[in-house]
Amino acid sequence: MSDQGESSKARLEFLAYQDLPITEDEFEKAKLVEGSDAQGQKPSYYVRLGSLSTKMRARSYYQALGRVENVKCRSQETISKLRSTVNLIEFSRENKDNVSQKTQDKLYNSWVEWKKCIGQSDSDELPCAEHIESRAVAVARDLTQQLQVNCRTLIASIQGLPQSVQDQASHVGAMAGDVGAVFHPTSSFKEVSGGRLTLTKGQLQKMKESIDEVMDYLGTNTPLSWLVGPFYLQVVESGKSGNPSEEKNSSQEDQ
Repeated sequence: MSDQGESSKARLEFLAYQDLPITEDEFEKAKLVEGSDAQGQKPSYYVRLGSLSTKMRARSYYQALGRVENVKCRSQETISKLRSTVNLIEFSRENKDNVSQKTQDKLYNSWVEWKKCIGQSDSDELPCAEHIESRAVAVARDLTQQLQVNCRTLIASIQGLPQSVQDQASHVGAMAGDVGAVFHPTSSFKEVSGGRLTLTKGQLQKMKESIDEVMDYLGTNTPLSWLVGPFYLQVVESGKSGNPSEEKNSSQEDQ
């Protein structure tokens, strides 16, 4: 590599230390293409993990791994809430006309557990069936939207990995779309068949397993083709180190 190339690489890595870590919002807005510009931001670059020095490679790997872990946790939490919601819909739908005390007690317990799962803490009094119906379907819609956003973030976070891993993540995204289609046109339990609810629960389980497998792959491999970043290139004036702390110390010494 030429001296100029070595200098550019050193500058890139130095600036990476200055700019990393970035916020998740910045990460999601940036384009996952090497040498591209993030819209409305300064030029940013995603580089192959294997093109970095050993020291910078380790730092970038663990930061990228942390982002995927964050997406995994959010996705698994959403999947758990969706499964609880589907269970409530299923139970309520099957026992809507059953007024026995035993069934009502089970419905009440399911209602309370479901609200705890989705993080709502209003009155535990059991509402009418129509209210349970409309509320559960509305929550299911919101959760499926969250899940689809999480899946898109996951897919964007693993660019450059082996195609089989990327295909697995894309399949998770497709299943999230299928689950979303179950609830978006739906206004009542009657419009969701029992078979469709069973299929939805199976898809949610497969999604959870697939996300775990993607994370397991990253936890046991260091894919050098992984696109990591973003790194920000800044113009460093000749004769200056570009290190704010060094410039400050130099200024104090001059005084």
